[in-house]
Amino acid sequence: MPEPDSAAPPASRSERRKARTAGSILDAAEGLFLGRGFAATTIGDLSAAADVSIGSIYAHFGDKDGVYAALIDRALELDHRYSEAGLEKGTSPLERLVGLAEGYLQFAREYPAYFRLFRFPPHDRPGAGGKDGPEAKVAARIGEETARMAGLLEEAMGEGVVRKADPVATARFMWAAWDGVIASHLGPANMDISDDEFEAMLNRFRETTIVGIVEPDALKPGG
Repeated sequence: MPEPDSAAPPASRSERRKARTAGSILDAAEGLFLGRGFAATTIGDLSAAADVSIGSIYAHFGDKDGVYAALIDRALELDHRYSEAGLEKGTSPLERLVGLAEGYLQFAREYPAYFRLFRFPPHDRPGAGGKDGPEAKVAARIGEETARMAGLLEEAMGEGVVRKADPVATARFMWAAWDGVIASHLGPANMDISDDEFEAMLNRFRETTIVGIVEPDALKPGG
């Protein structure tokens, strides 16, 4: 798997070796936590799967909770990067809103395991149900994204392009619906649909969502 971050590689050989070791540990943890569950995965399992010493895991991440926290940080960084890239493709508020959604879809497609960790984490993960730690970071990220969507909707309403409605409620509905469509094929409890059926579902959702929120005059030729 390619490294998710686009930063320049570490300068020294030692730093590059450390980065490779940390990446191997995270790649191993990704599969084990999703496949076996967090509690069932031992430090020894991580050591064997990553082909590193147990001491290396403690040195890089402190403990198993630290490994999980680092995975969530990586998933959040990927989600942010892809969403930003999609957002920047648009010029109008509505185009930017659509671009943001398409960026999230691309993240889910290219990093499905991280998408599942982000949206469907192991039930026995550390901090489950708590107000601190990785789970709180995910909740904050979703809150930030829906708030930004609401802002774009409000701008589009001001331009007369989108129907006037509660922008926050509309943003939350749109995020939840799009997230659900993506999860229907890429989530852990998918609907067992083919790739072609998934594409058709995506297109149907795009069409019905835009028709549902856009002012009728904006859908006419020249609008």
